[in-house]
Amino acid sequence: MIERIRGRLADAGFGLCASLSVEEYDRLVPEPWRADTVFTETRGILVVANAGRSLWPRFRTSPEASLERDPLDRYTARAFGEACAPDARFALYHEQRAGAYLPLVALAERAGLGTPGRVGVLLHSEYGPWLSLRGLVYLPRAVAWAEPEPFAPCTGCPAPCASACHGGVVGLRGVDVEGCYRSRLELEPCKLRCDARAACVLGPEHAFPPEQVAHHSLIRAPGPAPRTRR
Repeated sequence: MIERIRGRLADAGFGLCASLSVEEYDRLVPEPWRADTVFTETRGILVVANAGRSLWPRFRTSPEASLERDPLDRYTARAFGEACAPDARFALYHEQRAGAYLPLVALAERAGLGTPGRVGVLLHSEYGPWLSLRGLVYLPRAVAWAEPEPFAPCTGCPAPCASACHGGVVGLRGVDVEGCYRSRLELEPCKLRCDARAACVLGPEHAFPPEQVAHHSLIRAPGPAPRTRR
């Protein structure tokens, strides 16, 4: 059953999955997101992402691609639903329970998918910054989980990401999020791409297609925090 779910997700473009124990998951999430609250039969967790160029061609040929609002989120929801039925349940990155979001980056890090990088996104050992966390699958069977190996790709790196950032908001301790948002509104080179992300030395051959980068980069509505197209 677990391999069937993994296979269906991979066929839809979500081929990067990592296991997490229920105990480790419950240690990290807010109370409303406890595993037995989401799905009473939960015995194991999968953290799911798309990586590299596998997702975009599949999405572009889907019925959801022509939708005006949240086309990628709607495609993702359908793909997860078809992959999980009838055995498992899922939650997507944008969902809330009692006003709380899932700490997806922390969960992905504990699952071994990477570590937060200076450029402001999770860095994977193979794909570098070219992955996007999409959600979780709650399984009725246990999965093997082991403590991730230490991974610190930014240590000792000359930080070409910082030099490439047009807004100058990438620093040694990470990204100034509000400064990044302002740059994306005001600076032309930042509106449809992120040259800082593209400058990362990890996984450049796995970079998202330009159309996908532009889709993620467009800011959908003004406000105090970034809201990008989904």
